[in-house]
Formats: sequence, structure tokens, C-alpha cells
Amino acid sequence: MVSPVSTADVDKIARQFSQAARHYQEHDKVQRISAQRLRASMSPVGRLLDIGCGPGTEFSTSPQLNQVIGLDIAPGMLSQMQSSFPAYQALCGDAQALPLVDASLDTIYSNLALQWCGDIKTAISELARVLKPGGQCHLAIVVDGSLAELDALGLRVNAFEAAQTVLDGFSDAHWQIDHQTVQALQVHFDSLRTLLYSIKGVGASAAMGANDQPSARLRGRRDWQALCERVEAKRQPEGLALTYQILFIHASRKAS
Repeated sequence: MVSPVSTADVDKIARQFSQAARHYQEHDKVQRISAQRLRASMSPVGRLLDIGCGPGTEFSTSPQLNQVIGLDIAPGMLSQMQSSFPAYQALCGDAQALPLVDASLDTIYSNLALQWCGDIKTAISELARVLKPGGQCHLAIVVDGSLAELDALGLRVNAFEAAQTVLDGFSDAHWQIDHQTVQALQVHFDSLRTLLYSIKGVGASAAMGANDQPSARLRGRRDWQALCERVEAKRQPEGLALTYQILFIHASRKAS
């Protein structure tokens, strides 16, 4: 289970995402594939909030939208979004304490962001608070079982919630789950270095609280070479594999 996120943790993650903002789209292969799958099953309307928006998502093919709000904890990401999508409203904030009034949104969209919340159920309660009755919620969340290839190498990986723990947050009277599924999303890389940059390059290298201790440390070139040799033994025709388990949720806010 992910440890609770302190203010210091949130600030640390925000700094890392801000530092990664300029080069985010060079390393966001898994984010792009996940976004395609998530958006294929949604028809957003009205006022939309994109939680953990990063450098922004293209919604021009959704004619029923009249406003897009991009929310991120990292100011650097919001600057990138505004450069690409000047019509979008930028909002700096935390998904666990959304800076929005009650029942003010028609659609919520979040692609591979909510797994960074220390208390996922608090975040889900916030989604219910700001969503209008009848509003729609579309989420893709990284869950337990992801990055097994790195774990097998003895490298530290982030702890992710079990899919059922996330789904339990939608069990109260506010929600109706229209569809949910866990899908394995595997991406491939030419080298171990690019594989690791695919995580670090998107600002996602911060572990939480007491878990911020690596289970293995690389002490020099010899350790790195030995690790590369172990990875190369697992190379597939497409390259070096990294697998994410993604929970896709399409839910509706019930009328009061």
C-alpha cells in the first residue's frame, strides 16, 4: 500500500514533475497509449477537469465540451499545457483537495495521475464532491503488479494500490460504475537506460515517505554492466519490456 503523502512528499513530487515538464513528451509512451484507450470509451461534455494534466491533452474532437480545466501539482507542467493549449484554464492543486466548488463539473478525466495520491479514497470523494449529479468520470490508474520486470531485477519500484482498493472508493451511494477493467499495457525500449528514463523522465521517480529507500543500489560501472547483462537476457524481439497494470474506470455521479 502507498504510504500517506505528507506536504513534503507532495512538494517533492511537484518539483520532479516540473523539472521533467520540458522533456515529458520524449518519455511518455505509456501515457499516450493509455490515453488512447481511455478516450476511446468516453464522450466528454460541458465543463471538463483534467486531473494531473501534464503538458495537456487534445480534446478538439469532443464538440460537446465548452471548457477544459487542466489541474496539476507541478507549475512547470501547467506552463507547458498553456503553451500548447492557450484556451485551457490552468489550475495548480492537489487531487485530494480540489480547489473547486461543489457540483461544478460535467466531466472528469484523469490519465495515470491518481496513483500518486497517498489516500486514493479521499481523492475519489473529492471527485464526487465537484462533479454534478449525472456527471461522468473517466480514469486510468496504475495499480499493483506494475513494473514487475524492475522488481525482478531487485530494483526499487513504487508501491501501487490494488485495483480492488481503488474500486472500493466507488462503493458508496454517490457512484455508479458503468465499466471497469484492468489491462496489462506493455511497452518496449532499446536499452535499459531508455527504459529507466521512461519512468524518471516523466517525473515519476519519487517514492513515498518511509518507502523512500532503494532495495538495491548501483555502486558503480561494474554493477551497471552486470544489471545490463541480466536485462539483455530478457530482451524480446520488440526490445526490453516494461509492463504496467492499468485500471480503467468509467463511472457516473448519481443524482442526489
